[in-house]
Amino acid sequence: MQRWIPAMIVLFATSVHAADEAQIARLGADLTPVGAERAGNADGTIPEWTGGITELPPNWTPGMPRVDSFAADQIQFQIDASNVDQYAEKLSEGQIELIKSYDGFRMDVYPTRRSCAFPESYYEDTKRNARTARVDEECNLVAGIRSPLFPLPENGCEAVWNGKLAAFNGIIGYDRMEATIVPTAGGSFVATKRQQTIYNRMNKPEFTSYEQLDGIIAKSLSNTVAPPKQAGEITLVHALATGNLRAWIYNPGQRRVRRAPNFEYDNPVPGWQGLVTVDQVNGFVGSGDRYDWKLQGKREMYVPYNNAKIQDRSLTYEEIVQPRYPRRDLVRYELHRVWVVEATVRSDRRHVMPRRVFYLDEDSWVIVASDNYDRRGKIWRVTEHLPEVIHEIPSCVPNTSVYYDLVAGRYVISPLFNEEDEPDYLAGHTGKVADEGFKPDDVRRIGRR
Repeated sequence: MQRWIPAMIVLFATSVHAADEAQIARLGADLTPVGAERAGNADGTIPEWTGGITELPPNWTPGMPRVDSFAADQIQFQIDASNVDQYAEKLSEGQIELIKSYDGFRMDVYPTRRSCAFPESYYEDTKRNARTARVDEECNLVAGIRSPLFPLPENGCEAVWNGKLAAFNGIIGYDRMEATIVPTAGGSFVATKRQQTIYNRMNKPEFTSYEQLDGIIAKSLSNTVAPPKQAGEITLVHALATGNLRAWIYNPGQRRVRRAPNFEYDNPVPGWQGLVTVDQVNGFVGSGDRYDWKLQGKREMYVPYNNAKIQDRSLTYEEIVQPRYPRRDLVRYELHRVWVVEATVRSDRRHVMPRRVFYLDEDSWVIVASDNYDRRGKIWRVTEHLPEVIHEIPSCVPNTSVYYDLVAGRYVISPLFNEEDEPDYLAGHTGKVADEGFKPDDVRRIGRR
């Protein structure tokens, strides 16, 4: 039986919106500055949080291949079909199903390293958010700036907003070449490569209030460069402050920029062969207004963590991708406390996945996994999002995600960088990526070059 810690007991919270001053005083004391439990667990398998990684590795500078800070760690044990029931209390239903359904699927469990930190300036912002951040009854954001917005969440909507923004923890803007791979059932694939730039206005230092966002949290521009038949396709996305997405697509054959009104909710991600919905990306993206959100509490769980190994530049995509799942020795799992959020579709709304369960790492708020159910109540799609330390920010972000469709028996892995140049996560800090250049006219100009 899973041992749940009810959310209200964890937080001793009684108010509907902002936390009271007694609760806020706990941030940076018995709670970490972003609301995690500072102490380890009773049996010592989860250590105390002591600040996370805030310094660059020795002899490393941004632009160099990334360093695995825990490369010397040894596997403590493996979870596979022979012993999965023994560890079921600390696994999600989706993880159990993957292990039982896919021959050879296993989880390599390593020592727990509470490596995640935020830029120091974010900790005061977090306290301010605890007093002022708000969502409405449709799960739209109406107040708050920077992330996490809700270090002391009182409902599932608040927690999932933290999870959505955690995909860009501390990052103002980045510039990177990335690959998406959708293997066939036999394991063959053609990598789709795109140059992606993102500017996260929520993390813009000059902004101190929700109103300054002018309705837009982040902007993304993706320019496909391979394979040749897709080269020149450009997608522009604005993540709106309410939670919705607004997108435009440039088709080089038509030489036109068109609005893409279906680029959100449960519509398929273009080019991902119908295996992933738009709102599955990074765990959850877009508006949450189709669901009722329940904060179930907190539990200990084996989740992906400190996943530098899968980004090793000595690996090719052929060496990573296997027919039903990525090579298992490249994914690191650790025992961490996670917030559990259940989403059930509202009676007057629809979604192809009427029930979903999200697991959010307490230290980074990254959605590290999710279980997604079909209309019959059967587990359908399982996602894992692999946090990696970004030393130069400092932060942890889910650099690579794996999206499993148990009915199709296939998966998508995106993004990967092993065969590409090192991503520039300081592009927003240095001005290489700025607030400008993310309008439909910019897409039109780029497409016609």
